[in-house]
Amino acid sequence: YNIKSKVRECTPDLLDKVLDSSSVAKTCAELEDALERCRRGELTKEEYETLKGELKKLLPVATFHATFKHGRRKNHEAIPSGLSIYDIDHIPNPRAKWEEIEPRKEELGIVMAHITPSTEGLRLVFVVPRGMSLAEAQAWMASMLGDTTYDVCVKDYARCSFLVPREYVLFLSERL
Repeated sequence: YNIKSKVRECTPDLLDKVLDSSSVAKTCAELEDALERCRRGELTKEEYETLKGELKKLLPVATFHATFKHGRRKNHEAIPSGLSIYDIDHIPNPRAKWEEIEPRKEELGIVMAHITPSTEGLRLVFVVPRGMSLAEAQAWMASMLGDTTYDVCVKDYARCSFLVPREYVLFLSERL
């Protein structure tokens, strides 16, 4: 269940298993350590980016946007889940950003919020408002958050999200 694995349904039990996995925690700790080494000048930005890419490939992924008929992440085989992801990248304090957003989680339809594996971002998983496409839902979330710099590339159903240890999860609704 990493980026190259065949797709399988993410049940609540499987999600719990991933969130509580010692290997997921270890990989994310290595990512955090690499970032600190980069900040201290012990790794160049290029070395850090290479290491980050290698480590992220070890993490399990979820496709929140859709499920897939034949176990392959292909847009033409996607069955929309009714959920979307929204990433707020390159922020110094994702926990503080969540504290700003958290009072509006119901209004925004947020079912999960977590710090990204790099520790420099916040990922929101939210319910797509009725009648909106994936791209429209992400533009709506950007407008609701006053974000003019959001990643417009995150609009395909096959897009996956790297999962993280439970300590990175800031909110998890029972609706997920």
